[in-house]
Amino acid sequence: MRELFYKLFAGSHFGTGIQITPFSVAHIVYLLLIFGGIVVAYRVLRGMDSARQEKALRFLAYALVISYLSDFFVHEFVYGGLNMDKLPFHICTALCPLVAIAQFRHNGHKLREPVAVMGTMASLAYLMLPISVGDGEPWCYQALQTMFFHGVLLSWGLLNVLLGVVQPRFQKIWKCGVLLVSITLWAKLGNVLMEHNWFFLEEDAFYIGLVEMGAIPRWSLMIINPIACFLMALAFYGVYYGVRAMYTAKATSKTA
Repeated sequence: MRELFYKLFAGSHFGTGIQITPFSVAHIVYLLLIFGGIVVAYRVLRGMDSARQEKALRFLAYALVISYLSDFFVHEFVYGGLNMDKLPFHICTALCPLVAIAQFRHNGHKLREPVAVMGTMASLAYLMLPISVGDGEPWCYQALQTMFFHGVLLSWGLLNVLLGVVQPRFQKIWKCGVLLVSITLWAKLGNVLMEHNWFFLEEDAFYIGLVEMGAIPRWSLMIINPIACFLMALAFYGVYYGVRAMYTAKATSKTA
């Protein structure tokens, strides 16, 4: 049985040598499936009442949490032991329990906007450059689970906004800042206690070795990384307000 599980969760089943590398065919196929799924889900859900829309968002939150938690049970067969990177100290993995809180807690609406915004932008950033998806074939468990997790996180965040459940207001962007500072401090605590590189606070995200080479001091990453993520949040609000203004102008012109 143990050997069977090692084979089931192996990185290669056919020895094709095909991998998910940035903007390879496999990567583009995954992006098409994820974004296509979001478009289809939006078109189906936009005509439904708010109760059914909320059920769909709850389903996505359940899928995210189950995908994340169940993954730990097969680390032995995939990675040969616990994969430290999967612990909830990176921004995407830390957002998983926060999505659950925002979705299921009775006062979770207070967190919903910043979690939806950062969930969208953090998962989008990863999906555009999946540098830690592994060197297995695109259909192996590691690739499927990693892309599924980030795809569901993106879907939950984006559909909250597209369906109007979350209506971003620029006055509340400070909540994204507070969330990012909290994640930064949480990740730093994990790094100090377990000597890892969560949220890329010990070495740069592209593993160029900027800290090791002395190009930047390590402490600066505690400023650079949350600021970079906050700029992504600013971009999100900019796009949101831009699209909304465009639709308002179009509706006004039709009325006129």
